[in-house]
Order: sequence, then C-alpha cells, then structure tokens
Amino acid sequence: MIMKVRLLALLFAFSLCCVLQTSCTTSSNLADNSKVKVLSDKIWTYSQSHPDGFTLDVRTITEPTEGIAVSYYATQGCHSRKNLNRVVRHALHHDGYVGGWLDTADSLYYFDSTRLFPEDSLEDAIKFGHKNRQKAIFSIEEKREIRIVP
Repeated sequence: MIMKVRLLALLFAFSLCCVLQTSCTTSSNLADNSKVKVLSDKIWTYSQSHPDGFTLDVRTITEPTEGIAVSYYATQGCHSRKNLNRVVRHALHHDGYVGGWLDTADSLYYFDSTRLFPEDSLEDAIKFGHKNRQKAIFSIEEKREIRIVP
C-alpha cells in the first residue's frame, strides 16, 4: 500500500512538472513568435522604401555601414511577407542580420538571413558563400556585388 502511494505521488509530481514545462515552453514560443512578427513587420515596411536592397541588424533595425554580407542557404527562396518570419527567426538565432534584394531576372524581392564578415576577410566570406551555395556576396562599404561562382 505504501509503495502504491509513493508511486502515485511520483507520477503526480512528474505529470505536474510536464504540464508546467509545456506551459512555459508554450508561453516562450508565443513570445518568440510575437517578437518575430513585430520585427518582420518592421523589416517588411523597411523593404518597401528600399527597392534596390538592404542589410539590417534585426536587433536594432539599423543598416551596418561596413562588412561583407553573405546569405545563409537555409533561408534561400524567401520572397514574401509570410516567408520573412522564417528569415527573421533564423537571423535571431544566428548572426542577427537580414538582407533584402530585388532579383531583376524574376522581379521578386528576396529576403535572407545574413552573416557579416569584416571588410578585410574577403577570403573567409567567399568560403562561407561557397559553403552556402551563393552566387555572389556584397561589400556594404563599397556598395558592390562580388560574384563568387567558381
């Protein structure tokens, strides 16, 4: 009998912990989703007034003035407001930058989670670009695209 009571108490405690953990995780996810949506809305609005492209620090919604921007492969093909949430979420969990650019070939505006390299780290930026299947990277300070296709 005592063993049954102990087992029931242990099961109750375990169940309570699971409920509390799920509740906290759900609240945390809701807060994270809300933050992502707010940031995505700001970046979407920003993109509307920057038709040729941009790179933004998502934590401050400011444009860096230097660095070599290289996109992550994980966020390739994102060209709508709906896709922007995924890009922002990735950026928040990685380097904290989002890039936007207009592809004149298909007239779509693309968004990517982006990594910035120092201007004097071109070789590292190119390696990262190749690893992430990029055709080009972008020097922010020089405002120039650098083609890296082998």
